[in-house]
Amino acid sequence: MFSINLAIKFGSDEIIIYRKGLGIIAKEPAYLAVTKTEKPKVKAYGVRAKRLYESESNQYDIFRPIVRSEIVNEKMAVELISQILNNVVVDKLFVTRVNALVAVPCALNEGQLLSLKRVLHMAGIGKVTFVQSSVCARANLEIDSHAHIMVVDIGAYLTDISVLNEYDFTFGRLYMLGGSDMDKSITTFIADNHNLEVTDLTSNRIKNEVASLYERDLYRTEYLGLDDNKKIVKHDITANEVRVAITNIYDLILDKVQEVLTLLPSDVMREIYNNGVMFVGGASSIAGLYEYAKKKLDLPIIVPDEPMDAVIMGAGKLLNNDKEFLKINI
Repeated sequence: MFSINLAIKFGSDEIIIYRKGLGIIAKEPAYLAVTKTEKPKVKAYGVRAKRLYESESNQYDIFRPIVRSEIVNEKMAVELISQILNNVVVDKLFVTRVNALVAVPCALNEGQLLSLKRVLHMAGIGKVTFVQSSVCARANLEIDSHAHIMVVDIGAYLTDISVLNEYDFTFGRLYMLGGSDMDKSITTFIADNHNLEVTDLTSNRIKNEVASLYERDLYRTEYLGLDDNKKIVKHDITANEVRVAITNIYDLILDKVQEVLTLLPSDVMREIYNNGVMFVGGASSIAGLYEYAKKKLDLPIIVPDEPMDAVIMGAGKLLNNDKEFLKINI
């Protein structure tokens, strides 16, 4: 019998789990599909449940128990996390204890953290250690432990901007901006310029396929939309058009970065100008972000090879060493 140690990231609406010694073992959207019966049973979770949600199926009740990194339905959150753990921790019969280091955004309050802790305990996790996502992302950088940097984590619904060194959290703000706003901007752009109606899900696919912040990017993709007569029409869209549609969201985020910089003590601001700004999260994967942000901010810019997994991989590094790091005590 033995214990296992996990790192868990609760994104805007996604759960990612890393197991010490194995790496990432689960990456699931936070969706749960339950039968509409007298005694409801779980039909699907994660990707399969999200597909049912997107298909607008009325056969099942679809729950989203975690929204914007916050537990909004404790009962369903316990069920969801239990389902994921039961499917990825196949040696659970031989495990005496499951411990978790949990990466969370900077602005979750004590009540939200207590709710999350309660859910994790009920799902079978023993010891829970909360760590800010920015601390986990910073763990990937090999720089002086006392050097301040800024971490900008752009998720689906939230952007977490934090300033810290390895031993001290200086400042942080959470903004209601993210990838979903980009999807809506693409939807609006297509309606205004192509006279076609598409869903935000279609816009999300377009964004993931060709979005770029490079000017005159020649990539293009096709999509299906509805015209004024509700007829399905195939159309194409270029990466440059997508850039025009979403640049305003990136500009808003970079404006928030500059706003946070002005709120910092002068000595910390100088360190940021020396050490830079690190961009992580799914929306930081877009081509051209490094050049675009560097031009706008005139600061050193750090974009990891896999921005989407930077937080969970950093959390995994924290699991794998005994180094002291910042924890959230509740």
